[in-house]
Amino acid sequence: MQRPRVVVIGAGLSGLAASYDLVRAGCQVTLLEAASDFGGLASSFQVEGAAVERFYHFICRSDAHLMRLVGQLGLGSRLHWGSMRTAFFVNNKHYPFGTPVDLLRFSAVPWVQRLRFGLHIMRSRYRSQWRRLDQMPGKPWLIECIGEEAYEVIWHPLLKVKFGDYHDKVSAAWIWHRIWRVATSRRSLFERESFGCLDHGTATLVDPLVAWLKAQPNAELLTDARVEPLIVRDGAVTEVRAGGRIIPCEAVISTVALPALDRLIPGREEGYFRSIRRIEYIGVVCMLLSLRHRFSQNFWTNINDPRISFNGIIEQTALNRNLRDRGLHLLYVPFYLPTTEPRYSAKDQDLFDEYTGMLRLINPAFRRDWVKEWHVFRSPYAQPIFTTNFADLMPSHRTPIRGFYVTDSTQFYPEDRTISAAIEQGRKAAAMILLDRDPA
Repeated sequence: MQRPRVVVIGAGLSGLAASYDLVRAGCQVTLLEAASDFGGLASSFQVEGAAVERFYHFICRSDAHLMRLVGQLGLGSRLHWGSMRTAFFVNNKHYPFGTPVDLLRFSAVPWVQRLRFGLHIMRSRYRSQWRRLDQMPGKPWLIECIGEEAYEVIWHPLLKVKFGDYHDKVSAAWIWHRIWRVATSRRSLFERESFGCLDHGTATLVDPLVAWLKAQPNAELLTDARVEPLIVRDGAVTEVRAGGRIIPCEAVISTVALPALDRLIPGREEGYFRSIRRIEYIGVVCMLLSLRHRFSQNFWTNINDPRISFNGIIEQTALNRNLRDRGLHLLYVPFYLPTTEPRYSAKDQDLFDEYTGMLRLINPAFRRDWVKEWHVFRSPYAQPIFTTNFADLMPSHRTPIRGFYVTDSTQFYPEDRTISAAIEQGRKAAAMILLDRDPA
């Protein structure tokens, strides 16, 4: 059977992975990206001549779909693993927080609840069934498992600062998977977590995918190509309009966030699209600081301090040895919030002034002249709100419109947003197109 012409909307890793599989299967693929470069939330830019991710990423041992694609592209030698230090800043004190011994010394929580916390991690690591947890709010589940004081010190600031008014609506299944993903990154229960990174971050994966696709005669890649609202005729999409062009097609994959579907497919009242509109998102404002010195010895520091607005900092240089070799010291400060809140649209300079003052509370030696350059990046739909019973809301890849397929981070559930999950969903959608066109 003749392979279909496919348009893929969005050139993040989901769209790139889908395009890769479809092109290899012989489809004629046009990949459309509204931005001026590829990668989406996994895109990079230059800092002192080095490729640097706009938003931080790390790889866990369970990220099988990412590692499979890395292997297929012959990039296995460019994936590196390291044992990382994590810490907790609470009550104006730094606590190591990466091993069972660290947990036993974590005096901010009563002794018995430290033990319950450790046992909870062990149970979560070996748990495989999560459907019952989908029906439970995470807050009471955590309190029952680890104790109220442990919840207030460890989990409450992480959930409250990130989700705000939604923090007590997040499902236990989503929280469990976050624990499971990190816990399974330990070689043993007594070691620190082992995280991975690619030589030059996500650019190590994005750039070869883009180069390979551009070299194929049955692939076309367009940037600065904003897609116009899709026209549906006889229940199907038969063409896509973008950048002044009309592109005929038999199938379309949208990899944009679900709220953008109202612009692509306006006025649809099928149950599928009504259900999508019920899903809420929060955005992210992420500041990246390039420093003259290391800020700390940690990769990840969780923060519980009422004087500090953000709940964690990530020092990517601790994970990526290529950044260290270049003399770079990169610090990410993410802050999640609804886009309707003033902080989302606050002036970059105001955020810099606020955050640098707060960083000094964490490390009194820090000075503004440590900062060589800084950047602020925003994404309006960075995090779906995974409420209880979210499995019933999660949209399928196939939509009521014939030949129109959707991938989105909601479909990662109960997994959180990871580049591995994005790759998995893109490849799933591509496989569905091939199966629907040629069921045999």
